Amino acid sequence: MGQIQIKEEIKMKPGCLSVWEPGTWVLALTLAVAVAGCGGGKNAEPQASPQEKIAQLEASGALPKLERLPILEGMDANRDGVRDDIETHIHRKYTDPAQRRAAMRTARAYQQMLLVDKNDAVALERVSDGSWQAVGCEQLAFPGPEGAKQSWKMAQEIMAMTTNTKERLKAFLAYNKARSGSVSSMPKVDRCD
Repeated sequence: MGQIQIKEEIKMKPGCLSVWEPGTWVLALTLAVAVAGCGGGKNAEPQASPQEKIAQLEASGALPKLERLPILEGMDANRDGVRDDIETHIHRKYTDPAQRRAAMRTARAYQQMLLVDKNDAVALERVSDGSWQAVGCEQLAFPGPEGAKQSWKMAQEIMAMTTNTKERLKAFLAYNKARSGSVSSMPKVDRCD
């Protein structure tokens, strides 16, 4: 009996070289599967969970230690309107008094956004005014083009810290929804208390 030969024809663009001769891909696939199966074993160290990784980063100081109680307010022992964990972070990070005041005012504004009655138009306007006061304070504390970048980064960081639980994020989004379509004006801020 005669053998039947199957010839694979590969069409390529002129000038291209192929390292994938017929049958080579089978070898490559076999090696890939073999290598993927390696590793691990009985002596492999278990991977840390995301919660464990966060705890490690917090313990090392790479991330601030944030309170994650299932309440919007969080802990505020001195009742200054800023959660204690965020206040601790601000005092560690911002040593310049003007920048520290701006960061505290920003944190207070974000906290008020969570707690305000979303059905009270007057209260919503008051919180909005407070947030614009915080922006003006940031501009005084972080002057110039580079200051604007630093100010924006600080505000984003504090917003993320303030909305660090599902309940808090939902309250923040509800505030933004309640304010959607409203118009505010930036007040002139001469000093930041």
